[in-house]
Amino acid sequence: MNALAAKIFAVKRARLHCQTDRMFFWLLLAQWLVAIVLACVLTPWSYADGARSVHFHVKCAIVLGGVINSLPIALIQTRPGWWGTRHAVAFSQMMWSALLIMITGGRIETHFHVFASLAFVAFYADWRVLVTATLAVTGDHLLRGVMWPDSVYGLANPEWWRFLEHATWVVLEDTVLVFGCLRTVRELRASAEHEARLEMTNATIERRVDERTRELGDSVERYRALVENTEAIPFELDARSGKMLYIAPQISRVLDLDAGELARFDGDALWALIHVEDRPRVVAALVSFARGKGRAGEPIDYRLVAKGGRISDVRTFLSDRAQNGTSIRGVTLDVTKQKAMESELRQAQKLESVGRLAAGVAHEINTPIQFISDSVQFAHDAIVDLLGLPEVDTATHAAGADPDIAYLVTELPRALRRAMEGTVRVSTIVRSMKTFAHRDTVNAAPVDLNDAIRSTVTIAASEYKYVAAVEVDCQPLPPVTCWVGEINQVVLNLLINAAHAIKEKGTSDGLGTIKISTRHDHGDVVVSVSDSGTGIPENIREHVFDPFFTTKPVGQGTGQGLALARSIVVDKHHGSLTFETSVGTGTTFHLRIPVQPPIYVENAA
Repeated sequence: MNALAAKIFAVKRARLHCQTDRMFFWLLLAQWLVAIVLACVLTPWSYADGARSVHFHVKCAIVLGGVINSLPIALIQTRPGWWGTRHAVAFSQMMWSALLIMITGGRIETHFHVFASLAFVAFYADWRVLVTATLAVTGDHLLRGVMWPDSVYGLANPEWWRFLEHATWVVLEDTVLVFGCLRTVRELRASAEHEARLEMTNATIERRVDERTRELGDSVERYRALVENTEAIPFELDARSGKMLYIAPQISRVLDLDAGELARFDGDALWALIHVEDRPRVVAALVSFARGKGRAGEPIDYRLVAKGGRISDVRTFLSDRAQNGTSIRGVTLDVTKQKAMESELRQAQKLESVGRLAAGVAHEINTPIQFISDSVQFAHDAIVDLLGLPEVDTATHAAGADPDIAYLVTELPRALRRAMEGTVRVSTIVRSMKTFAHRDTVNAAPVDLNDAIRSTVTIAASEYKYVAAVEVDCQPLPPVTCWVGEINQVVLNLLINAAHAIKEKGTSDGLGTIKISTRHDHGDVVVSVSDSGTGIPENIREHVFDPFFTTKPVGQGTGQGLALARSIVVDKHHGSLTFETSVGTGTTFHLRIPVQPPIYVENAA
C-alpha cells in the first residue's frame, strides 16, 4: 500500500502544482495590466525644460513588466508542474511587488503586495518556493535601499534599520506560511493513504465479484446441462372431454408413483393432482389452444402435488392439434430443479449487484464522512481557540470587535450544520442499503413500494451518476403485497440497463435522463423506468427476455438480468413486464403487479 499511496500522493501534488501554475498565468497577466494602468494614472508624463514625454514609470510598466512575465508564462505553457516553473513564478511574482512599489513611489500601502504575493506563492505547498520568493524580495529591498531608497521607502534618506524592519515582517509571514505548506503536504499524504486503502478495498471487492461471477458461470453451465438432459413426458389429451388419452410412464417420477400404482392410474385423476391455485389457469390455456387461439410451443408453468404431498414444478409445451380437432398433443418437463436453480441465480445476481455497488456506496459514504470530519475538526479547533482567548471587557469592547471571534461565531454554526448534513446523508445511504438488502420471507408481505424504489435509486447512484440524472415521480400507492427484495432487484436491473444504454449512446450536451415513476391503475401498481439511451434495435426486441441473451461484450453480461426480472414479475408476482422503445431516442420498461396478488406459499426450495 505504501507504494500505491506514494504514487497517489505524487499525482495529487503534481495536480496541485499545475493548478497553481494556471492561477499564476492569469495573475501575472492581470498584474501587468494593472501596472500599466496604474503608471498611466499616477505618473503619465515627465517634463524637462518645458518638454513633455512619457514618464519612465510607464515605460517600466510596459517593458519591464513584459520581461518579468516572459519566462514564467513560457514555462507555465510548456512545462506546467515542473519544479523550475514554480521557482520562476515565485521570483517573478516578487519582482512584480518591487515594480509596483517603484511605480507608486514607495508607498507603504503597496508594500502589502509583498505579503499577498508570499501568500499566493504558498499555494504551491512547497516551502522551498517561499525561500526563493523571500530571497528575491530581500535582495530587491537591499539593493534598491542602498542605490535608490526613495523607490522603496519613498524617502531619499531612510533610517538604516528600515530594511531590517521589512525583512522581519517577511520572515514572520514566511514562518506561518511554511507551517501551512507542511500541513497541506501532510493532509495530501493522508488523503493519498486513504485513497490507497479504498483502492485496495475496491480491488478486494472486485476480486470477490469475479469469483462470484465465475461461480455464476458454473451455475449457468449446470443449469444448461440440467435442461438439456431433462426427460420429456409426452401426452395426448382429449380436447372435448378433457380426459388424458395417453401419458408417458416418466410421470411416475414426478408423482412419486411405483409401477403398480401407475398401472392403476386413471388419466382423469391427473387433473386432481394439479395445484388448486393453478388449475383454472391451466384449464383455460388448454381450452384456448384447443380453440385455435394459443400458439404452439408457448409454455404453461404450473405445479403438481405428488402422492406424499410433495409439490413439483412442471412446464408443459403444447405442440399441435389432431386433424379432427378432438385431441391435443404436447410434452411436460419436470422443472423443479430448474426453478430452484433460477432462485439460486436470482440470489447470486443480487449478491453480484450488491458486490458491484459496494465500492460505489463506500465512495458515496466517504464523501460526507470526509466533510463531517473536517467540520468537526474545525469546530474542535474553534472551541479550543475560544476557550483560550482572554476575557473581553464588554463595557469597553464589543464582541464583534475582535475579527477572530467574529469569524468563529460566524463559521462555527456553519461547520456544525455541515456535520449534521453529512450525518443525514450517511444515514440515508445506510437506510437505503438496508431496505435494498431486505431479506424476503416465505410469504409476500405488504410494503411501501415507493420507499423501496427510492432506496434502490439511492444505493445505485454510483452506477448512473456520471452518465445520467435520475428523476423519480412516485404517486401515492396503497401497500403492495410482494417480495420487496426481488422487486428491488428488478428495479435495480432496469436502472443499470438504462444507465448502460445512455453510456453506450453518449451525450455531447451533459448527462442523459432516467425517469422512474409509479402509479396506481385499477388494482395494479405500475412502475415505469425510461431512459434517453440508444433504444432497442427491432431485430432483437423479441429476444430481450430470453435467458443467456445479451448484447454486451463477453465478461460484461450474463444475459440473465431481464430473464430473471421477467420471471420474478410474471411467474412469481402474476404481473407483466413490457417495454416501449425507439431507436436513438430511448426505452421505457413498464413493470405491472397486482396490489393484492393471488396468495400462495412459495416453494421453500
